[in-house]
Amino acid sequence: MPAFKGTRDPDLYLDWERKVEVIFDCHNYTEVKKVKLAVVEFSDYAASWWKKFSRDRLDNGELPIATWDEMRRVMRKPFVPSHFQRDLQKRLQNLRQGSMFVDDYFKAMDMAMIQANCNEDEEATMARFLNGLNGEISDVVELQQYVDLDKLVELAVKVEKQNKRKQQTSS
Repeated sequence: MPAFKGTRDPDLYLDWERKVEVIFDCHNYTEVKKVKLAVVEFSDYAASWWKKFSRDRLDNGELPIATWDEMRRVMRKPFVPSHFQRDLQKRLQNLRQGSMFVDDYFKAMDMAMIQANCNEDEEATMARFLNGLNGEISDVVELQQYVDLDKLVELAVKVEKQNKRKQQTSS
């Protein structure tokens, strides 16, 4: 199990959460055991926060956290600011290829969509990808035939390589 110190960096918290999810997916732990295994790896601020949080629940007559989903929900409040999701959406909407290679741009877009929990149909994702491509690539790609996102990315990479070859031969 990965350790968690209780950082206020939402990316670090979400990364920790994903790693724990992978471990839990590999084992058939009960929900209570999942909670206990996660708590064992708390240190620093996370350990203090959890102790206080648990004590406050008991003092208020509430039951202890009993499931991993419930634990994730309560942990996101202090470790993932409410504006974080909006920031992720904004970052995704403003993402452009710029100086990145097409493949790197696609990976950055895909990661941003995963982090922002963006579930859109493939047509919308293709439009998003095309919109963020540099003009000299998107202008050529839009004139070509493609049926899905994978073919669109392949085509954009191919156009990018052709553009580089043209630049190399002209210089």
